[in-house]
Amino acid sequence: MKKHRLYIAYAVAVISAATLVSSCSKILDLEPHNSTFTNAYFTSESDANTALSGAYAILRNIMIRDNSWHKYGDIVSGELSIDGGKDNGNYNISNGEFIGLNVGSNNWNWQQYYQLIQQVNLIINKVPGIPDNKFASVNTKRHVIGEAYFLRAFTYFYMSRIWGDIPLKLQPDLDVSTAKNIPRSPADSVWAQCLADLETAKPNLDFGYDANEGERAVRANKGSAFALQAHILAWKHDYAGCAEAANTVITNGGYVLQDAANYMKVFIGKTHEGIFEINISDAQSEGLSLQNNPGFGVTLRMPFIDGKDPIEWPVSTNFVNRLFQGDSAHDIRYRNFFFESQTSQGQIIKFANIAYADGSTKKDARLSNNLIIFRLADIMLLRAEALHNLGKDGDALLLLNKVRQRAGISDYNGGGDELATTILEERLRELYFEGHAYYDLVRTKQISSYNDHFPSAQFQNGSPTGGWLWPVDPAMFKDDYTLVQTPYWRGKL
Repeated sequence: MKKHRLYIAYAVAVISAATLVSSCSKILDLEPHNSTFTNAYFTSESDANTALSGAYAILRNIMIRDNSWHKYGDIVSGELSIDGGKDNGNYNISNGEFIGLNVGSNNWNWQQYYQLIQQVNLIINKVPGIPDNKFASVNTKRHVIGEAYFLRAFTYFYMSRIWGDIPLKLQPDLDVSTAKNIPRSPADSVWAQCLADLETAKPNLDFGYDANEGERAVRANKGSAFALQAHILAWKHDYAGCAEAANTVITNGGYVLQDAANYMKVFIGKTHEGIFEINISDAQSEGLSLQNNPGFGVTLRMPFIDGKDPIEWPVSTNFVNRLFQGDSAHDIRYRNFFFESQTSQGQIIKFANIAYADGSTKKDARLSNNLIIFRLADIMLLRAEALHNLGKDGDALLLLNKVRQRAGISDYNGGGDELATTILEERLRELYFEGHAYYDLVRTKQISSYNDHFPSAQFQNGSPTGGWLWPVDPAMFKDDYTLVQTPYWRGKL
């Protein structure tokens, strides 16, 4: 039987019994199951929790695979000056070269994302049918359902910013023999579905984490849903909706900006500033091994990783100076985010919480920083951007300056186009190497202005047919005749 390439190994119904706090559950079975098996599996609270843990595990693998969160969101922005001799493929990508001899097809392939979609679709399909009395609390059941809808919305939005139009799959394949390939849906339809999913997620979720601080930010809650909604609406240039969603996060979420003295704790994770994060904790034996995953040390060398020299992804001195030069003497981010930024070996050190599994031998380095997806400063600046676009500069300045005050720099009091630029550059400063810069520059149509290596003709003023979107792996076309290539890349692969 020919298996459909898009759906091979999607149905993930059996995974290790891990708590939901853990984000690195091991998937034991990647083969599709028939509907009889699946119905038998989803019968209890434990089944629901284990399935959700598996979804978070798949998401974690997607975000950290080949540095994908930073690859798609940061290296094309101009933040880095990648050493082509050490990492030729990502050097090319940083220049907008999404194809070529040294750019692997793994960057074009979305199959792993549909493994996650299959998992959350199973949860959405099966958990509502588990009797309430099989759960210690009905709140647990509705939270699992809400988190699944959030994860589906997040995954599809994330994919749409990479590839634009994508296949929209809303039901699980319970039997591989009945699986069907489906064509790419327009990005507008994908975003509409993401927003619809969030409307289902929100009433099933709550703000806060009650007494379970171990789950803070690493499990989605109502604040995570509103934060994602704000990002989707900003991407759609629905500034009124974005401002409203962001305001709900700011006023109702219980989040606070970490104080300046403890600012770097934000990047270790689980602070009251964090809204949604991927758990990577050495304390929970989840620290990323830099020996087995050497890519995760690409922005670091000695003295932060013992014995490591040189560095693959040095900081771009020009980019740093453009953003920080006027306030470098006062901005705590300039002092805390970078090391030797005025040299060719400058390091981004906001994610430099290194532990050693072998103690004083220091040969087995582990990265123990959470991957920060959404945090309060991000949402405050996103709301400021929306308010400016709505002509409410006074309100925008209040939010902008709260972030600047925490950083130790003076308030900004301008308006008009200069305020728009200031808000954008504040996001670039605050969220440096947090996976947002490229999308911010695409959304504001400024990518060629900040990354002068990205061809302006390739961007095409933000057109959905432009080359800022990624191509689709031609290997996926073999058994799927519904797929078409991303418009800009047709005939180029």
